[in-house]
Amino acid sequence: MKPAEKTILMSAMNRAECSVYMHPAVKTLQYGSRFSGGLPGLGSHGFLILALILCMNSFCFGSIYNFLQIATPGTFFAIDPDFTIRKIDPKADSHTWTIGEGWGIPPFFFRSKVPGKFERLDILYPIGFKEESQFRKKIRILPVYESTWFKVAPFDYYSRFLTMYKGRSDLGQEYWGFFPFYGFSHRRFGVDSNKFILFPLYYESEDDGAYTRRFLWPIGTYSNSRDRQTFKIWPLFGRDSIRNDYHNSFFLWPFFQATDKYPCTEQFTSFRAMPFPVYMSHETVYASNTDILWPFFSYYHHYQSGHKRYSLRPFFTYGTGGGIDELNFFYIYSYKKDRNKGIESGGTGDGYISVSRDEVTTEQRFFFLSRILKRYRKGALVYAKYRFWPFAEYSWDLEKGSYLKVPEIIPSKNDWWDLNLGRFLRLVDWRETPITREVSLFFGLSRKNELKQYPHINKPPKPGNDDWSELISGAFARN
Repeated sequence: MKPAEKTILMSAMNRAECSVYMHPAVKTLQYGSRFSGGLPGLGSHGFLILALILCMNSFCFGSIYNFLQIATPGTFFAIDPDFTIRKIDPKADSHTWTIGEGWGIPPFFFRSKVPGKFERLDILYPIGFKEESQFRKKIRILPVYESTWFKVAPFDYYSRFLTMYKGRSDLGQEYWGFFPFYGFSHRRFGVDSNKFILFPLYYESEDDGAYTRRFLWPIGTYSNSRDRQTFKIWPLFGRDSIRNDYHNSFFLWPFFQATDKYPCTEQFTSFRAMPFPVYMSHETVYASNTDILWPFFSYYHHYQSGHKRYSLRPFFTYGTGGGIDELNFFYIYSYKKDRNKGIESGGTGDGYISVSRDEVTTEQRFFFLSRILKRYRKGALVYAKYRFWPFAEYSWDLEKGSYLKVPEIIPSKNDWWDLNLGRFLRLVDWRETPITREVSLFFGLSRKNELKQYPHINKPPKPGNDDWSELISGAFARN
């Protein structure tokens, strides 16, 4: 392709990206929709038309690597802004599209390149690759070797050969280790520093001044520092206090538990299990929920409105009080009336829409347990929930924050289960409120709770067509 044609193509693609992005049927474009071309006999205009058709009909979520698996030798392709920021140039504008070149025979080998900015060679994808940009160099050969070096300040790096590793943190701290015999690191695995000796025999970590020591991980945990007081022999008994943010006691976990988070704040939550699953309770500043013989019987009470809800799963749910009446039979028939807002909805269809004076609620169901639920107030989105059961669930609330769960196998909602046991069944359990962030990864093996530097709520998901594409991408927080 001649330089002039490449310039025209880039300009046309930028315009095409803008027009497709605004089209309500394509919501995943910003996070990885791609253009492909380079077919014999197609001019620049034919290539552009083909690119648009492929983009409009593609179903993908977030990586150029999916493209690399099906690319053909001598291909030009558009690299989306998300990939550009993460891989090529973190300082790039979030709306900048880049033209890349690629050639090879996937998955045996493939070389992709953005001249002067980025180059990557994949061999036996996804086993090995070498990647280099203006700010970083990465090499990986699974499972033998991996290395990441940053070319810009603070010049941190990390290298691993089998179980031996060495690195330097973004604060200039050197570290090394030979797992499981001995090692330490800084600014990795969600803590400020950690050290192990004959893991799991001994492991210690420090995070924001809170020191914790673990023996025969995860059985014994001990801490006696200013910011944390802990003594646990899991699962027999234990107690744990982190500053004034978190207090937990248990006996024969998970049967007897008492947990309080962020007391005396609007983010306060309290959990009790005595014993699980015979009796459980979950309380916040706004409401309480009690479960008897979970998940069969549940009682919910909203303090401010006075609304009460009784559930006998999976047979029926009945709610009354506070100007709200609701009824549900076997998740097949549902009815709800809110006299305060003039909302009335229900039926046995796959979806519904209800309108009040200043609020609109929509719901689209997919095979009973999967759904998209949205609530608009004065034309602005104030609540959204995407449940793609059993794979993932994401909810966003203008006042309370967001919650991502991957996977989400429990078909019924239970806050106690979500925050206490659910994380041990999930790869990702990420919860954000206006002032806190709680992250659990890899079935609870990596956890971090922290206060935000300044209160804020994540940006809302972008509304779409309430179709399968939006359901799946939204459930993984990709809208």
